[in-house]
Amino acid sequence: MGKNVVITQFLTEIPDKQTGQNLDEIDIIEKTHNLYESTAKFGIELHALINFSNDIMPPSLEKIIQVEPFANYSSYKGRFFRWEVTFEYLLRHPEIEKAALVDAGDVEMLNYPFDQVKNGMLYVGDEDNDLTGTTITNDAKPGYLAEFISKNRHLQLLNTGVLVGTREMLLEFLAIVVKLFAEDAVNEKFFPEQAHLGDFEMGITCYILYKFFPEHVCHGRLVTTHYKYYERSSKAWFKYK
Repeated sequence: MGKNVVITQFLTEIPDKQTGQNLDEIDIIEKTHNLYESTAKFGIELHALINFSNDIMPPSLEKIIQVEPFANYSSYKGRFFRWEVTFEYLLRHPEIEKAALVDAGDVEMLNYPFDQVKNGMLYVGDEDNDLTGTTITNDAKPGYLAEFISKNRHLQLLNTGVLVGTREMLLEFLAIVVKLFAEDAVNEKFFPEQAHLGDFEMGITCYILYKFFPEHVCHGRLVTTHYKYYERSSKAWFKYK
């Protein structure tokens, strides 16, 4: 029988314009403490993917894995790297049956999710906004993404700070993400005068989920608490801020 895990990522020395962080060193145990404590209550392993040396011995259910992020971008887009290293990690670990991919510092598990995860479904966080949110509208974007958002501005804003599914569904999603990132990196290198993906992944991940998985996405209060409501009492699987 495969195992179910929670996977998070923390990559340093890569500017993150959304959080403003550009850290050279980080205490990964401190960073993941709340997330680890919440998953350990359910006996679930937390796998933290990092790109820096770490000599701290993690607690028994936390695994810290050093990874090498791709260097295929002409400009460092820090939040894109996490999808690539997670894709590689899942490919290398076929024993993982179901997983929750979550942000490191502001997500906690409130209820056990994996018994309710169905084959063929992706479960994702959301926000009380539509695709006209400023993070998306103010970010640079290629023509196909700009056209999609213009035509579908009424759709609810999905937030992949929490993304849960079976191995197969997560790999299918991640493969599309990595493919579009790689194509954009090539275009940015050879056609810099054209519009390319900006600094944030929210627009492109919403595009992928709505375009390629329209009947296979579940979001709402089953998956996460209300975004930035800081709720600790909820039937949702995860608290998100």
